[in-house]
Amino acid sequence: MKNKIIKILEKPKTIIPIILVIALIVGIFAYRYVGIAPKVSIDYKDANNSFQLSGDSLENYKDGEDVSLAFPKSGRISNVDVNTGDIVHKGQILAEIASIDAEGAVSQATGALEVAKANYEKILNGATGADIDVLKVAVSRAENNLEKTKSTQDTLVQNAYYNLLNSTSEAVPADGTSDYVAPTISGSYSLGKEGAINLESYYSTNGTSFKVTGLTSGSGTSNSIISQPIGDSGLYIKFPSTTNISVTNWVINIPNKKASNYLANYNAYQAAVKTQESALSDASSLIDQRTAELSLKTAAARGSDIDLAKADVVSAEGQLQGAQSKYDDTIIKSPANGTITRIDIKIGELASALNEVMVIQDISNIYIETNINEANITSLSVGMPVDINFDAFGPDQVFKGAITKIDPASTLVSGVVNYKVTASVEKVDNLRPGMTANLTINAKEKKQVIAVQTRAIITDKTGAKTIRLVTNTKTKSYKEVGVTTGLEGDGGLVEVTSGLSLGDEFIVLIK
Repeated sequence: MKNKIIKILEKPKTIIPIILVIALIVGIFAYRYVGIAPKVSIDYKDANNSFQLSGDSLENYKDGEDVSLAFPKSGRISNVDVNTGDIVHKGQILAEIASIDAEGAVSQATGALEVAKANYEKILNGATGADIDVLKVAVSRAENNLEKTKSTQDTLVQNAYYNLLNSTSEAVPADGTSDYVAPTISGSYSLGKEGAINLESYYSTNGTSFKVTGLTSGSGTSNSIISQPIGDSGLYIKFPSTTNISVTNWVINIPNKKASNYLANYNAYQAAVKTQESALSDASSLIDQRTAELSLKTAAARGSDIDLAKADVVSAEGQLQGAQSKYDDTIIKSPANGTITRIDIKIGELASALNEVMVIQDISNIYIETNINEANITSLSVGMPVDINFDAFGPDQVFKGAITKIDPASTLVSGVVNYKVTASVEKVDNLRPGMTANLTINAKEKKQVIAVQTRAIITDKTGAKTIRLVTNTKTKSYKEVGVTTGLEGDGGLVEVTSGLSLGDEFIVLIK
């Protein structure tokens, strides 16, 4: 706002009684007598309404690319090729897990592709007896590979199913009561089928005994020290007491779907089944392919033979792409140009699938996020300019920016409704993520309006607003006139939309 010219009505140094009487009389007719009363003349000014956000209310610096990197599959770290702070490029390999099988599959698929290309060339040139013998061997190898794959995958599925059935076993009351002390179940379930094992405790001549029904059968003497076998299930039970039977009927569900490790075991089993299906399908397809190649070689070369040879090349390329994709699951490549800001792995450690191990940021594209309370959010709009300073550079350096995004959804901050606002910032040397910033947002602005000091406005009990308008400078008298206010600006100013005119003088404060 423009500086205001303030005129002060000074108190006379000498006042005689007769002058006081005259002044008093004049004051009565002019509404009121003014003692020492600073006054100003009405002039047009600029009114601004802004608010500031301190560093404490700001989020840390953000950047345009803040990417968490993880391996798609679990494995042991074999190589970490970068350090924190390194600048990397898109496609650069950053870390690897041990991948002998995956690398071997790529090599095998590469070899198959080369064979397919060679066969295509031979078909063009005509088949030989040696070519046919080679393809017979290829068919035989593909058949042997199918048998090995089937055996290996069957074992993997059986192991996963065994782990699923052995999800931490526990005995629960058959009647559903929740007030009980459970027996201790140990051992490994070995029957290989799902269902329930029922145990019935009862008093006998030897103390207390139990009977087993359901997935297995049997009986035994209750013991609170030594675990007793539960039929031929491979499980054992140890009762909490042999003298006081509070629960007589127990159920052991196989698998225990309430166990903490059930979900992990179930997912592992499902993954094993899918892997088995995929592996067997690939092995069968390879037999079909090799058989087709042999059939083509033993027949006279035709135009269709050439087409099939081309198809074999395409198929081999697809297998190579599939093997390459699995190999890519064992490495992390940089998705974009940026800087490594965090590394959470070391060579030899076991990395879990999809767990963050590394973070890359594009610190060349920095922006700011802050929370604005609901009282001020309605004053903001995208594109509105902001002034920014940083604690690191001092309060005197002000940088320019603009609001680029206002989240439509609210969030609670210390119980207060806030909305996240994103602001851009001009390029600044030595700017780092995490620095504290302070924003000043110019929410509203009006040019050349009548604005007065807020303390010059008087509000009565009814809410009506008045201002003391000077009626006679010489007699130091004024009257109160009603006004209507508008924008409340910075520096203690408020806009007056009606009640005052350019050149009017008013009282700011009566001492």
